[in-house]
Amino acid sequence: MFKKAIFVIIISITAICCKSSKKEKLTKADLNGYWEQQGEGEIIEINDSLVISYYSSNFNCYPNWKISREYFNNQTPTITLNDDGSFTNKEGFTVYTYMKLKEKPQLCTDLTENQKNNNTYNFETLWNTFNEQYVFFKERNINWDLIKKKYKSKFTDKTEPFEFYLLLEKMVLELKDAHSDFEVPDEFDVQWHNLNKKIDTIDYKTLTQRKILKKYLKNVKTYNDGQIYYGLIGNDIGYIQLNSMEQVDDIHSITDSVIYEIRNTKACIIDLRFNGGGDDLTGLDFLSHFINKPCNVYSKKRRFRDGFAGNQTIKIEPSKNRYTKEIYVLTSSYTVSAAETTILATLNFDNFKKIGSNTSGAFSDILNKKLPNGWNYWLSNEVYEGTNGKNYEVYGIPPDYQIDYPREKEQFLKSLYFELDKEDRAIVKVTELIE
Repeated sequence: MFKKAIFVIIISITAICCKSSKKEKLTKADLNGYWEQQGEGEIIEINDSLVISYYSSNFNCYPNWKISREYFNNQTPTITLNDDGSFTNKEGFTVYTYMKLKEKPQLCTDLTENQKNNNTYNFETLWNTFNEQYVFFKERNINWDLIKKKYKSKFTDKTEPFEFYLLLEKMVLELKDAHSDFEVPDEFDVQWHNLNKKIDTIDYKTLTQRKILKKYLKNVKTYNDGQIYYGLIGNDIGYIQLNSMEQVDDIHSITDSVIYEIRNTKACIIDLRFNGGGDDLTGLDFLSHFINKPCNVYSKKRRFRDGFAGNQTIKIEPSKNRYTKEIYVLTSSYTVSAAETTILATLNFDNFKKIGSNTSGAFSDILNKKLPNGWNYWLSNEVYEGTNGKNYEVYGIPPDYQIDYPREKEQFLKSLYFELDKEDRAIVKVTELIE
């Protein structure tokens, strides 16, 4: 689920003044100063000429991006403060809060060339950022202090860049978190791909998806280059293979068309076994076509210092056009991120049953960061909880009907591909349940 957690330039803020409930338009001077984002490790500096974002931790604080104040003002025509002196911005349904600081933090400075290129400085930046902002050390049974000792002894400031990059990536991968990793820098692209060449280059994901369609469906239709495939199994079961939650402008109208096509069936299969996530809003928009009542579906919060900030309850409203018969959701370890938050939402509705294996167990939005040397990485800083109060991180959401798919993703795809020579156990289970 590549869900960004960066400052959005267009900000919509509801204001409540201390002495009145009337909105009050701010002057430029009201925003001048330094603002700390609650839970993202970010400081915002606003002055008469520039707006500057800083990556921030207790170890250091250095510039991320800069824009002109004129551009900022043009993109934010109506900015207001909350009564506690904060301002908020909203990206999708996620609300971010910024609290004003009395002065510029002493750590917030431009980087020197030595800091940018020094291995030890970059290592400490990475380790401290995770130490303060990563949220699942306990759930993943990680002693981050021991990890530091293990890896700090493996390099010097003279270690070659590619070797150092591989070491940092390996350290982060100790978390076994699908939302914590490095982007391969362009400078290492050839070396990295030569090092990670696959012996088996068969695309089992695409082959398995198509094999299901060919074996079970008639009159298969598709939208958005394979993001959605759908059709009928026999005459009684609708089948929707939703392979991504990537944001598309017309997802609502697409789903309207899909449910119209399957309107006369007894039940519907929503196959999320190959869905690697995307945008939570896409999943909820899709899901709104299969429910009959508004409902709070889950909550989210982000790590902030020794506690949490940004507590939100997410609500879903039913679509005007909807299909509310029995729904069978197929799951696997490949079902991750926004696909998992969609399934988390289904737990609140009685017409959904899950068939397959536990989902991946990686729910958090991705928090994007950049080291002083320019290498991009990301981490999990958010906790999603069902309305039952449960956090399904690491282990994933369990199915109602268990199928013993392999947990490793490539093994799952390969095993299901060959299983289809005989049958798809998940689809067979659905046919048994509706008879």
